[in-house]
Amino acid sequence: MPDAGRPPDLAPRQRWRILFRRDEDARFLAHLDAMKLWERALRRAGIPVAQTEGMSPRPRIVFAAPLPLGMLAEREIVDVVLSRRLTVADLRDRLSLALPDGFGLVDLYDVWLHAPSVASQLAGAAYRMEVTGTAPAPVRADALRAGVATLLASDRLDRTRQKEKRSVRYDLRPLIMGIDVPAWDDAGADGAGSGTLRIDVRHSQEEGTGRPDEVVAALGETVGGGLVVTRGTRERLMLVDGAD
Repeated sequence: MPDAGRPPDLAPRQRWRILFRRDEDARFLAHLDAMKLWERALRRAGIPVAQTEGMSPRPRIVFAAPLPLGMLAEREIVDVVLSRRLTVADLRDRLSLALPDGFGLVDLYDVWLHAPSVASQLAGAAYRMEVTGTAPAPVRADALRAGVATLLASDRLDRTRQKEKRSVRYDLRPLIMGIDVPAWDDAGADGAGSGTLRIDVRHSQEEGTGRPDEVVAALGETVGGGLVVTRGTRERLMLVDGAD
């Protein structure tokens, strides 16, 4: 039954969870700009997106989490509520033709209309970070893996984060779920070392959100040589129910 007092063509009837990737063409797109592009693309594709209530209704489109500027992504999540039911084939065809440049459809599935918002269900995220050491102190694979072990064994990792023009002290350790070094070349980056880190961080309503660049910075300080991120990719988002 349509919501009381809402025009029938705007009432929510179906909710789709869309998994998408962000490529090079959209890598430096700010989150608000990306939202506007998605709204325009859905409208252009004739997808009947339901509207929020109130004096200034907005399309019912909810991203699980903003993407940091410059970050690529392989499996992002956005929930879209429709005012008219569509089949999976119809929606897939429309999205495949209309998504903004730099975005690609990965998967989609129908979810319960009244389920909690995807943003409220976010538990963590997995990142693949390509990093290099900085001269004159080279970073070697054995020292890097020892540094990872030291970070993970720490009770606290006190850090400072800039927030709204002020410095905020916080404990990074509970926000780190895991760190791995799948590949490292001691001779890379002109002898300073280079390779890949996989970092899983927690998204917590109470403790905050872990950021992979801050994990890389803490690891560089631990090994006594700087680490610079050259390319970052968010591989997937983790929800509380284990789905992504």
